[in-house]
Amino acid sequence: MQNLFLTIKVLRLVRPCLVGPLSLACDARDLTGDLWMKELKTDVTTVPGLENLSLGQFLRLPQGFGNIYLGETFSSYVCIQNESPVPVTNAVVKIELQTSTQKFILADNRSLPLMKTGDTIDIVMHHEVKEMGKHMLICTITYTIPNSSPVPVEPITIERFFKFQVKKPLDVKTKLYNSESDEVFLEAQVQNITASSICLEKVDLEPSMSFTCVSMNKLSDSELITRKRLGIAVLNIPKLDIPNVMLDTECSYQFLYRLTPRSEQARLSTNIGKLDIVWRSSMGERGRLQTSQLQRQPPVLNDLRLVVDNVPDASIVDSPFEALCKLSNLTPDREMDLQLELDPTTDGYCWLGVTKSKIGSLMPNQKFSLRLTVFPIRTGIINISGIKITDLKKGEKFTFNDVVQVYVMQNAN
Repeated sequence: MQNLFLTIKVLRLVRPCLVGPLSLACDARDLTGDLWMKELKTDVTTVPGLENLSLGQFLRLPQGFGNIYLGETFSSYVCIQNESPVPVTNAVVKIELQTSTQKFILADNRSLPLMKTGDTIDIVMHHEVKEMGKHMLICTITYTIPNSSPVPVEPITIERFFKFQVKKPLDVKTKLYNSESDEVFLEAQVQNITASSICLEKVDLEPSMSFTCVSMNKLSDSELITRKRLGIAVLNIPKLDIPNVMLDTECSYQFLYRLTPRSEQARLSTNIGKLDIVWRSSMGERGRLQTSQLQRQPPVLNDLRLVVDNVPDASIVDSPFEALCKLSNLTPDREMDLQLELDPTTDGYCWLGVTKSKIGSLMPNQKFSLRLTVFPIRTGIINISGIKITDLKKGEKFTFNDVVQVYVMQNAN
């Protein structure tokens, strides 16, 4: 009998989608001839002159509940209507959203003292989805039926449950690289795993308090000038961060960030930060996703460290360039007597100058500047390796490989 008085209707509020024709093409010599093209031209959903591209010019209202993804805003419309010939009194509505871990109150104590036949209670709700998995919308209505008897009437309670699934919109994979200069490089690959195309509006790395962050997804003015001087094409290289990246279903895009420790104590910090991603669907609906805090393995610090202080990003083949390095004695109380040896078995380059020489004494917590001259003999990326340094006092050997990469090209002239 409770169902004869009030009814509950729940609709999800989503934007419509474009409707296009089904484009079928065939050779003019086939039996069908131009029948399919004539049929396409008479289809009201086609764009005149672009029939073969399946572009639509009509909007279609949603035919179902659709997909809901993590980070999007769930919008719904709840309508409670008195469809009975009997008026009801003291109608109170409460709407909750329950997830696997918690419950949210979306509307509480929406009341109407008297609901006549045909009267409605309309509620529009918006909620940012922050959990994946099963969700349940719970609508609870309490009302009473007028009674002429002096005995109080027990209120009637109706509950309706609407279940839906929240899916994962993006697949984010990260890689962390620790450099000898204490810098950390983060490579992030963002893949669209939704059912339609999306547009990435923002992919930023929010560093922790221990680091400062620089996005490597752009080129500075000085880098653009250097590439123009070396004859590298810069037409497709963005000067600023890419504001919008279009991603089709199952497509991915990579981003690179460089983090620098704020202090000496921050060098061993394992907390990097988190990625903040904002996107829009094909119809402009906004979504936002933040990753959990990214962690790295603490770097292993040797007693002797070599850092490349200055080296060109690109060079010309058969033209030498210099790499300015810095040696640091990280021990608190040990003096080192150092000897340098450069490995002659190199790939794509040769060393110029003496390949084995004595550096001398290096006191604790002191630094020494080391200048190396490299002669590239082929084009492509060369990887500077094979720098060997020996502490003659202790007999300890340090080998530094993959210290820097340089792009070598042919002379533009």
